[in-house]
Amino acid sequence: MKYGRTVAALVTAGLAVSGLTAAHAAGAQPVYFVHGYNDTGKSDCASLWGNAIDYFTERGKSRSDLKTVGYYAGDSNCDVTVANASTGTRIKHVAADLANRIYQDHTSKGESVEIVGHSMGGLVTRVALLGSAQGWEGFPKGKLKVSDVVTLATPHQGITDPGKYNSTQWDSMKPGSTFMDVLHAPENRLTESWAKGTDWSFVGSDEDGTVSYDSAIDKGYHADHKYRYRPDADYDISHTNIRKLAPGKEKFNLRYWHSSAGKEHDTTNGWAPLETAYNALSRNGDW
Repeated sequence: MKYGRTVAALVTAGLAVSGLTAAHAAGAQPVYFVHGYNDTGKSDCASLWGNAIDYFTERGKSRSDLKTVGYYAGDSNCDVTVANASTGTRIKHVAADLANRIYQDHTSKGESVEIVGHSMGGLVTRVALLGSAQGWEGFPKGKLKVSDVVTLATPHQGITDPGKYNSTQWDSMKPGSTFMDVLHAPENRLTESWAKGTDWSFVGSDEDGTVSYDSAIDKGYHADHKYRYRPDADYDISHTNIRKLAPGKEKFNLRYWHSSAGKEHDTTNGWAPLETAYNALSRNGDW
């Protein structure tokens, strides 16, 4: 497996960035990186997000604006710690902790942020915005100022292997759980007013054995942008690698869809997953 560190030219059909300078692309908003489920209750943020941090700084972001988020009691090397949770802590409660931190540090000051969530981290992010906008108990009252959300291999419709682990958080991610039912209740969908003002991008892979592509892009439900990594001979785009792969010499077998266009496109010259995440944040909905 090769992990390229060189920034590839953005030349893929329909995906090219025209006249986008490094300074403009980098922007000034902080980016929060929210990790996923770990059955040990211990995640090393530096290891999990190292490739992403390297790539985003190469693209022009200041390291001080890139904030890895810890929420498990055993988490280490995280820039921001929002909770002291275990796998027995409800996802909703972790989301409330993240929401309150973003409100305190940014929204209350009129500042906006961007968020990249991997796996369960995407659910934590989605519920942080949802619970705040809907006025749920324990959340800040009112919308959080979050301009962009990118979820990588997030089980929006549940995980593939429900019996792999046994915990409150894992049970919540089972297809058909109460958590999933609430997430997709008509008033909580991304088509509703609470989600407006945030650009939502969902990314999944056919080669992910933990979260199916259909679940990762919340098939049948709205998101502003959806990306499907199809089987690729050059890379194994697994559940883990989807948060690690930066551009190299090879391109990717990618299907992408934007709600503004209303139709899907296929390319074998596609962006790497971290490139997709970066561009989804930097384009500000203008595709």
